Amino acid sequence: MALTFPRELPEDIPLRVKRFEIMRSVAASRSGNRVSGRSEVHEPFWEVELETKALLYGERMKMEAWLQSMRGGLHRALYWHKLSCFPLAHPGDGGVAVTAGTLSSVASGNVLSVSGVNSGLVLTVGDLIGIEATHRALGMITEVSGSGTSRTITIEPEPPVDVAVVSATVRFVKPTLIMRLVPNSIAVAELKPNQWVIGFTLQESR
Repeated sequence: MALTFPRELPEDIPLRVKRFEIMRSVAASRSGNRVSGRSEVHEPFWEVELETKALLYGERMKMEAWLQSMRGGLHRALYWHKLSCFPLAHPGDGGVAVTAGTLSSVASGNVLSVSGVNSGLVLTVGDLIGIEATHRALGMITEVSGSGTSRTITIEPEPPVDVAVVSATVRFVKPTLIMRLVPNSIAVAELKPNQWVIGFTLQESR
């Protein structure tokens, strides 16, 4: 069977997240009267650094085969953050959070008005949500309000304008992101004879 991309990480390889964060590039400048300015050099993006647990030879080769299928980042991966795949208030299977919402409007670039959610949905600062239109975006909740079937959600980073469009789908369970392998980020270390650890880094892409 031919491989299809974006491709999910292998489910049978134990992975741990070493780092999952929003990468920002901000330049600082100073002028008279002790004024300090800041400017964003380019838009922020998500980056995740992953590492396997100790692998036997067969597992190592399976992980390396998946990494080689990425062709150094030419092909795309479909990533979801296992530590935050459910809202904090709805662990286990997501419960009422499985019901996706619909984006009604956007204010200030990152304040989302979402309708059509389950009335029992409880969102917490720090939860992750996914926005899906022609592309995907992932946001971390920094503020949330609302009741009934509507929520007003402020997220970081600000989603791309062609993703945060009216009628886009807003997911609260297993929000996914398209990512690419960072070239030359693969590192293989032998912990002890016949046991290896593989580390690599993925960056948000399209």
